[in-house]
Amino acid sequence: MEFKLGLGPMSLIINVVLARYSRDQQRPLMFIASRNQVDADSGYVMTTRALAAQLDPLRSPYLMVCRDHCGPYFLDQEKSLTLGQAVTATKKTIAGDIENGFDLIHIDTSRCPDPYPVADELFNFCLKLNPHIQFEFGTEENVGVAAGVKKYQDDVRFASQYPNMQFVVAQTGSLTMEDRQAGSFDIPMVRKLVNFANQAGVKLKEHNADYLTAGQIQLRKTAGVHACNIAPQLGVIQTKTILRLADQYGVDSTEFKTTVLDSKKWTKWMIECDTNIKIAVAGHYCFGSDAYDRLESQLYKHCDVAAEVEVEIVKCLDLYYTNLY
Repeated sequence: MEFKLGLGPMSLIINVVLARYSRDQQRPLMFIASRNQVDADSGYVMTTRALAAQLDPLRSPYLMVCRDHCGPYFLDQEKSLTLGQAVTATKKTIAGDIENGFDLIHIDTSRCPDPYPVADELFNFCLKLNPHIQFEFGTEENVGVAAGVKKYQDDVRFASQYPNMQFVVAQTGSLTMEDRQAGSFDIPMVRKLVNFANQAGVKLKEHNADYLTAGQIQLRKTAGVHACNIAPQLGVIQTKTILRLADQYGVDSTEFKTTVLDSKKWTKWMIECDTNIKIAVAGHYCFGSDAYDRLESQLYKHCDVAAEVEVEIVKCLDLYYTNLY
C-alpha cells in the first residue's frame, strides 16, 4: 500500500473527516501531527493521548499516525532552552508517540547547529523504544528554495543507515503563504532528487504542498514525488466554512475574529496585510478557544457544522487523491 498523502490533524472535526474518509474510501492517509498541534502534555488541537483515543475507533489499515517535524525547537515553548534541554523535551514527545501507537516519526534536526549527531541520538532513542517504528528524515527548513542535489544526497546517505526509513524530505520550491501556494516547482531538480532517493531505496517527500491545482499536483506525479504533506489548507477550509455559515445565518462572528487577530498566529503566514486573510490562516490556532466554542454552538442551531466542513474537506482530498495517485 502506497502512502502518498500526509494531512494535518487541524481540529476535532477534521480529524474525524480524515480518518473516516481514509477508511470508507480505502485511500491510504498519513496523519502528520506537529508538536505544537499535538504533544504529550500540550497542543493547540489536543494532547497525544487524546488524539490516539479519538482515532482508535476509526483506525483502519489505510491510516498511519505520524509525528511531523520531531526535533529540538519545533515546540514553541522550547525557544529559550539549551540544546540538551530541547533534546530531552523531544524525547518526551517521542516516548509519548510510541506509547500511544504512532506508526512513523519524522526526525527533523534542522534547527540544531550540527544536525546529524542529534538526529543519530534521536533515531537510536526511538529504536530502543520500538525497533519497528518507521521513519522520515529531513534537515532543512521549509522556506521554498529547491534543495541542492548534494545536500539531499548527504541527507539520504545519512538516513539510509537506519532501519525502517520511509521518507527523506526534499525542498522542491513549493511554499505555503497566506491562503495560497506562493512557491514554484523545480521539475529538473526534483527529478534528480527522486532518482537519488530511488537508488538509495527511500522515498522523497515534499512538504508545503498546500493549495495546489490539479495540474500542479499532476506535475508531482510526473516528476516522481513519492509523497506530499498538506496541513494549513485544511485549517483554512474549516475557518472559511465557519465564517461563511456565520454570514449565511446571521450569526455574529466578531468575538472569534478578534480572538484570532489578537493571537498574532497569522504573522508567519502573511505577505500583505489583509485582515480577512489573517483570520483565515490563523483561525485553526483558536479552534480551542471559548470564542470558537460559542460561535460553533450558535451555528449548530441552524445547521450541522461538522457536515458542512466535511463537504469542503472532502473536495480537497478528492482533488489530491485523483491527481497524485
